[in-house]
Amino acid sequence: MDLRRLLMVLLVIAVVLTSSFFLLNYDETIKYNRVGLTDSSSIDMPISDQSTTAVIKNGIYLINDTQHDLTVMYFNSAQGNQVAAVELEYIRNDFIANSVQETLGNQTIWHNEENGTYMAFIGNHVTHDNILIICKDPEMLEHMIGSVKYQYFNEETNTTETMTGENQTAANATNGTGVNTGIDSTSSASNQSSSSNNVPAGYYWSGQDADYIKEYDDSNGRHHIDRLHGDDEIIDNVNNKHYTNGVEDTEAFNKDFT
Repeated sequence: MDLRRLLMVLLVIAVVLTSSFFLLNYDETIKYNRVGLTDSSSIDMPISDQSTTAVIKNGIYLINDTQHDLTVMYFNSAQGNQVAAVELEYIRNDFIANSVQETLGNQTIWHNEENGTYMAFIGNHVTHDNILIICKDPEMLEHMIGSVKYQYFNEETNTTETMTGENQTAANATNGTGVNTGIDSTSSASNQSSSSNNVPAGYYWSGQDADYIKEYDDSNGRHHIDRLHGDDEIIDNVNNKHYTNGVEDTEAFNKDFT
């Protein structure tokens, strides 16, 4: 064998070995990281260096991951206004109008066959969490749906439900004054304080706050959340300000949600 042929053989062997090395060591498995959404919910998000978080129209929170063609929108109707709840439902309905309904991970999802995207609108009517996920990878979507955890009554659960008209209404339920009341005030007595007989008038048990609370709007349109044993809040949506125990902490409050 002359030198030229020997070099060609060695080159082919080198190419084969190099290709085998990359095939054996290249891992397409998506790595996930636990991310908190609202005070009562968290989810596995793909690890990405092309992900941004923002607050969009009417207080809906948005995570946009261009690396994985992934969008997550979320909103807690016990912590925000009803305009945001309606807006998120509008986004869902707009997607559904051009999609076919399918089932994935025991949840109803919608598949837009034209652009290849999948959408799930899930949540929990006890914690009032609403989560909308849009992506092109059904395996990723199934993983994310199964990873969602909710925190209430100091316990963690992964009970997720497809948000439809019926439980969407329950998740966005309000009291007679149109103010969000969070967890239903008729929660089981076993989850309430043993001192319930001493609760002042107007307070009700909130499992999410783990306290008795009273909610109302003042003459300036500011929403008050008074807790019997915890911090009192004032949410001024008109001037985009937040107060804790009478002290403005808007910047610190907003950083907790971005």
